[in-house]
Amino acid sequence: MSETQSSTFAELGLGAKVLAAVKSLGYESPSPVQEQAIPAVLAGKDVLAAAQTGTGKTAAFLLPVLNDLPHHGKAKGPLCLIVTPTRELAIQIEDVCQTICKKTGHRSVTVVGGVSYGPQRGKLARGCDVLVATPGRLMDLMGTGDCDLSEVTTLVIDEADRMLDMGFLPTVRKIVAACRNRRQTLLFSATLDEAAVGEITDLVHDPAVIEIARRGTAAQTIDQFLLPVSPEVKNKLLAKVLEREGHSRVIVFCRTKHRADAACRRLRKAGIAAAPIHGDRNQNQRERALRDFRKGSIEVLVATDVLARGIDVPDVDYVVNFDVPGDPEDYVHRIGRTGRAGEFGWALTFVTPDDVDDMLATEALMGRTVPAFERTKGLDLGTTPPELDPDRVPAKVRNLPASGKHRKSRTKAAAAKAVARQAKRDKGPRPSHGKPKAKAGERETGKKTKDATAKSPTAPGERGNRSSNAKRQGASTKGRGSQGRGDSSRGNGRPGSRKRSGSSQRESGSGQGWQSYNGPRPSKPARKKGRRPGDLGGKTRSKSGRR
Repeated sequence: MSETQSSTFAELGLGAKVLAAVKSLGYESPSPVQEQAIPAVLAGKDVLAAAQTGTGKTAAFLLPVLNDLPHHGKAKGPLCLIVTPTRELAIQIEDVCQTICKKTGHRSVTVVGGVSYGPQRGKLARGCDVLVATPGRLMDLMGTGDCDLSEVTTLVIDEADRMLDMGFLPTVRKIVAACRNRRQTLLFSATLDEAAVGEITDLVHDPAVIEIARRGTAAQTIDQFLLPVSPEVKNKLLAKVLEREGHSRVIVFCRTKHRADAACRRLRKAGIAAAPIHGDRNQNQRERALRDFRKGSIEVLVATDVLARGIDVPDVDYVVNFDVPGDPEDYVHRIGRTGRAGEFGWALTFVTPDDVDDMLATEALMGRTVPAFERTKGLDLGTTPPELDPDRVPAKVRNLPASGKHRKSRTKAAAAKAVARQAKRDKGPRPSHGKPKAKAGERETGKKTKDATAKSPTAPGERGNRSSNAKRQGASTKGRGSQGRGDSSRGNGRPGSRKRSGSSQRESGSGQGWQSYNGPRPSKPARKKGRRPGDLGGKTRSKSGRR
């Protein structure tokens, strides 16, 4: 589709009420994804769209859907269903939807997990035009008969790649099956890569395909920097960096909930108003933290990757990656919290020696290197910060991973392999080395060296003992089991028994040569009295004397 940007939203075909909502939302001109998606939705086409995070995907489907959606009052269920993977995303969509509904007169309801069922059941019973839901809670309400999707004419699946990554594909298919067959389906994702969304693209029919940026691409409005540090100074350094660079409207990302809580406590001790947000915080705590951050009473949000995807917090000054994420794609989504909607932002990433491989894998995915942070005067970076080559070239990632629940780990593995290949090329060809001289006592091509033989006077005697033992064992076998056969067979008394080679007898030791035999085992003979442990062809006794 054309990428020539329209001058106003009015040129896209939106009505007066929705244009009034556009002003309330603060949009001045449509973003690329809005410019391409809005006309397609208004034309009634299915849409398969991918765009960078922070490009206005939510308004790209809400504005045209609410422009044409009828008001159906207290019908059995909603006319428009929006399914999104997380509670935070659902609440964000609801905020934008409520702003538009105030101008259009529609009613919207949001159902998410983590809160009681009662109020949600009551709102559904009163009827709604738009339903925003997370998959788990929606399935629960469908199971109890509180939600009927048979009237849905427009289905929106937001963050489809994340939905599949979280294992919601079976649930989403059940939800889709409950909707009417003749409907408009809008599928939005961070990427249209077959590996990411290939299992769900069959839900759209003859769609308008919109792709604004390739997978792993960060917005051009974000400046990125690395800060190599030693692990022992990392905790103290965070507060100092925030005090120097400013700590108003900053998001700090950590790998785990425990580390996020610990970093938040340290920032509070330093006099910085910070709040944690992660999976162990209940819904009210998470909503309060986001609300206080938007109002400005909280200066710094310390979060895990639960906040990295799709949360629209306006005017974030910059992002700090206190820990390098294990998945390269999470890095792109983290820094995408700043520099949104055409605004400029920047991101700083702490890199310890243990983080170097993950950071190189991230650079390989993005196809670019991240420069070092230069304003380090007066900062204690520790004794062993990693050394990163400023002239390094990002490795090329080949064969991006297949779809499924292990997509993230495969993405990281592919990027890591690319980094390893690049490192191997940088080192050049391996030098050839001559064969090292054999040391005394070591074998060369299956034979002992002369030195080893000379220095082992007992070796011939040992060989003689082994040979004698093997002969005695053969004689014992011949007397009991071979029934007069004149060979050293396995002693099972059966014609055609395979012989043990002399070398096998010598190597295996006296009385136990059969244990190293790898050929077919004979069938068990009838039990005879007087069998002793070590007899061939019969069961052995255990240490306790029981068979």
